[in-house]
Amino acid sequence: MEILFSVVMCVCLLPVLVILFIVLYPKNPKKNKLIFGVMSRKEYTEGENAETVLDICQRRRSQALKILIASILTAVLILVLGNFILQVMGWLILMFAAIIGMALPFTLGNKEMKTLKKSLGLEIEKKVSLTDFRNAGAVHTLKFSKIIPPLFLGLLAVIASLLVDLKVIPTNTGIEGTFVCTGGSAIIWLTEFIIIIAAYIMDGLKNEVISSDSDINANYNRAKKKNLSNFTMIFLWMHTILLSGFVTVFSMFVYSEIEILICLCVYMVILIAAIILFTNRDRKIENRYKKEMTVSEDEDDQWIGGLIYYNPNNKRLFVKKRVGVGGTFNLAHPVGKIICGLIIAVILFNFGAMVYLGISEATPLKLYTEDNKIVCHHLKNDYEIDFDSVSDIVLINDTNSLKFVKIAGFGIDNLLKGSFAVNGESSCKVFLNPQNGNCIKVTADGVTYYIGGETAEETSEVFFSVTPQLKQLKRS
Repeated sequence: MEILFSVVMCVCLLPVLVILFIVLYPKNPKKNKLIFGVMSRKEYTEGENAETVLDICQRRRSQALKILIASILTAVLILVLGNFILQVMGWLILMFAAIIGMALPFTLGNKEMKTLKKSLGLEIEKKVSLTDFRNAGAVHTLKFSKIIPPLFLGLLAVIASLLVDLKVIPTNTGIEGTFVCTGGSAIIWLTEFIIIIAAYIMDGLKNEVISSDSDINANYNRAKKKNLSNFTMIFLWMHTILLSGFVTVFSMFVYSEIEILICLCVYMVILIAAIILFTNRDRKIENRYKKEMTVSEDEDDQWIGGLIYYNPNNKRLFVKKRVGVGGTFNLAHPVGKIICGLIIAVILFNFGAMVYLGISEATPLKLYTEDNKIVCHHLKNDYEIDFDSVSDIVLINDTNSLKFVKIAGFGIDNLLKGSFAVNGESSCKVFLNPQNGNCIKVTADGVTYYIGGETAEETSEVFFSVTPQLKQLKRS
């Protein structure tokens, strides 16, 4: 499982870093309308200025390439880590460090370009916002009728999973009644609404003005938005078929975390391929209209590092990205500040969760008896089972004969703790290390527990000490 998880992370992260490198650090940035997020001008192509710009571009691209190579080598090292928790923490740290690292040379290049711009006296005192009133709201390419089919198919997947969990559709996967697949497919389906909302926001953004000719502006914006709407539809269909569809298949025929991870891997490969095609198409549109770009809106100072938009004079919350694809938030907007705070909170929560997971994995399970109770202790007393409530107790010598499907809790190689479906029986309480090989099955107050201690010997010792006491209590 550790190797498969790391392979999936490689497939997800490394192509994204390569795409970032290609988008942020093109070989010939002079062909683009932006150089490190600063509007390209003819002054940057003349005399010493041209040499200065070329030097900036080559140095920053070289730095980014070194960071990309270092990230790939680090990913290889994480692949060989034997401990699952260390792998998870390693990937989480690498993900944030690599993305920030890839952006750092870009922001430094942005600073150098702004310094060059200032030294040439190219800054403008009065900020203006350009609008083509003839085509201000005329260009929209996202059709609602095309969105309905993938949404409807996704809804059918959710309904099918629900019917399996309600046991209307008979299956033999062992997870029916747990609502694991219903919840998963429902979450996947609901995320499509977020995708659609974001796509509609992008489709409704103010048309970019690149020329004094309104027809050129309309054709340029139509081509850009059409490319985005096509990508949105590909994403929706792929999202629906590969995720919602596969979740339903797993709930009906076979449930395996390995197959789900493989499915996710396939999904990421196709998604990255779609992003590359979209980016290539977007670049071709830019090149096609480059000669027509006779008008430009100078917002260089509103882009911090060329990547973060902060403009108190713009009342819009959502704006088109200056570099890359899609849109971003205006952090000067009150809602933008809240969203930024939430993102930071999520990042901190993830790191905190990884630390807690690491501590949990390193802390051994303790199983003992005290005051006529079976106590399951791990950082705290997770379960206390009164002897009086026990109706049945069995020692299982081979945990490999049990199939555990996590509903809520921990589910790693050396720690299963929480609510699980076990061999088709839902809502069982599990507290054991499956690598020990044995566990105790306890039925108490209508709840089934599968519990174990730090070692197989500790588990057996608790079982053989508890059994005579339970028999004595039943006699009395």
